[in-house]
Amino acid sequence: MSGLVSVVIPSYNRAHIVRESIDSVLAQSYGNVEALVIDDGSVDNTREVVGTYTDPRVRYFYKPNGGLSSARNFGLSVAKGEYIAFLDSDDAWRPWKIAAQVEIFRRHATVGLIWSDMSSFTDGGTILDERHLRTYYSVYNLVNLEETCTRPGALAELTPDAPADLADCPYYVGDIFSHMFIGNLVHPPTAIVRRERLRKSGPFEPEVTGLGAEDYHFYFRISELGPVAFLDAPSTLYRVHASQMSTCNALHEARGNLNVLRHWMARHPPNLDKSVIRHRLATSYGWLGAEELRAGNPRAAAPHLWRSLRLELRQPRAAALLIISLLPKGTLNSLRTWKRAMRRVANTPLVPIGLALSDADTVEQILQLVQPVLAQM
Repeated sequence: MSGLVSVVIPSYNRAHIVRESIDSVLAQSYGNVEALVIDDGSVDNTREVVGTYTDPRVRYFYKPNGGLSSARNFGLSVAKGEYIAFLDSDDAWRPWKIAAQVEIFRRHATVGLIWSDMSSFTDGGTILDERHLRTYYSVYNLVNLEETCTRPGALAELTPDAPADLADCPYYVGDIFSHMFIGNLVHPPTAIVRRERLRKSGPFEPEVTGLGAEDYHFYFRISELGPVAFLDAPSTLYRVHASQMSTCNALHEARGNLNVLRHWMARHPPNLDKSVIRHRLATSYGWLGAEELRAGNPRAAAPHLWRSLRLELRQPRAAALLIISLLPKGTLNSLRTWKRAMRRVANTPLVPIGLALSDADTVEQILQLVQPVLAQM
């Protein structure tokens, strides 16, 4: 349907807060929307909560539990809109969000994706960080969209509902494909995708990424196909709480992140300096090695930490973690010994050994440095 924005809201046991998400969609100043609540096998009263809505724009669908990507793909299959947006069932939107982003689509026919900044808040409604996107995604420390994209206008030009304190917030249009290799720039609940672009890029592919980083791969594929836009204003309210998926699945995210990079290196290598690529791969292997070690999988951790050091030797922390991963079996069989070992990463002799590893040229030299440390632990 021309002009319709289909908002996919996956939900799993969020009956106590999903209403806030739905209400924020219905409260948009741009009224041509549909809110698609995809109940991913909830065992609470989500169905009853959604059933209280009489607004025909709210549509409820139940499916067996299959995970976030499965629920989002189900939403894509029933969406009717020209534009598709995803809103997590614990987040909410500012009333002017959709109006501003649809206007950007109207002004820039080649733009296939628009995302924005976000604010973080607590269950009590307290705003923690007005500008949370650059805090949440460290890649913004390395990527400057202001320098690599054009600035066609500001929020006040897009919608008359723009708050006075955000009226001058700019939006940018450009190509971010290579930047996405450095790290994900797009937070899903802030984004809207043009259906025409989505037909070419395809749905979420958990079979490629595993159990994490599906959204990273999804927006990577969308950005491969042409220009996108970034609205540098916080249009979304991101709820911070203990049970959110992003804080519960660090190991899965680390695995998925590396899978995404491997996929794109084979499919469409980015136009970046080799040193940038090596650093990105090194940090990704190092992250996965650290998470495997934290999860109690030293045998799985060691190869990733080793690859990280081979790509970029001057990493004292990765070197120290590699030493820990090589400890004799059973050394890290309890939380107490694990914590003690991790503390030693910050003390001698591990950090000096890590620095020495940075200057080692051969496997033999590294092994010679590691063996004395193993003997002392």
